[in-house]
Amino acid sequence: MNAESDMTLDQFLEQWPSAEAGLKKSLLAYRRGVMDMQGVGESFLPRPGVSYSLRWDLYPKPEGRAKPLFAIADVVPLGEEELMLSLCFYGDDISDPDELGNFIPGGLYGENGHCFDLEGDDPELVAYCLKRAAEALEAAKAEA
Repeated sequence: MNAESDMTLDQFLEQWPSAEAGLKKSLLAYRRGVMDMQGVGESFLPRPGVSYSLRWDLYPKPEGRAKPLFAIADVVPLGEEELMLSLCFYGDDISDPDELGNFIPGGLYGENGHCFDLEGDDPELVAYCLKRAAEALEAAKAEA
C-alpha cells in the first residue's frame, strides 16, 4: 500500500502547496462550519492521484441509514502545485437557489449529486455551501 494513502488529515494539510493558500483557507472555514453542526462525524479518505476527501455524516451513524455521508469535500490534485476543491451533496438533499453548483448525474455513490467548485479564498461561496450542508444534514436526520 502506498504510504501516502495512510496519511492523516493533519499530514495532508501540512503538505498543502503554498500557491493554494486561499483554497486551504476556504476548506478550513467550511470544515469548521460543518463540524460546528450538531451530531456530525468526520472522516478523511486519501486516494493519492485521485482525491483527498473529507466526509461528514451523522454521528453516531443511525443503524439502517442507506447513504454513507451527507456532505463531502474533495480536494483534487490538478498538477504539482494546483488543486481543486469541490463541495458535494446528494442532489435531492439540497436546494441551489442561486444556481451556483453543478449537477452531477450519478456522481455520488451512483446517485445524482450537486457540487460547488471553489478556486481560492471565497467566503461567500463557503457560506452558501454551509447553508447547503445544513439542508443536507436535515435531510440525513429525516432519513435516519
